[in-house]
Amino acid sequence: MQCKCGGVLIEGKTTFRTSNKNFTFILENIPAKKCMRCDEVQISEETKDKLQKLANRIERDSNEILTGRPSANLYDY
Repeated sequence: MQCKCGGVLIEGKTTFRTSNKNFTFILENIPAKKCMRCDEVQISEETKDKLQKLANRIERDSNEILTGRPSANLYDY
């Protein structure tokens, strides 16, 4: 395969990072293709979909857990 710049794509690994106000999600060693000329990283559509589903699930779960409200009423103490 070739990149848009004309370079050769080789098999390799990459890191996926995303963050929100409640979390930072870093996943390493994701299979990807890297251009030898311009260093552009290309991830397959299937892998992109899986990464997006993971990020959405973490975001949903973190919003349920981290509401910013105390778990008990302060007047109980």
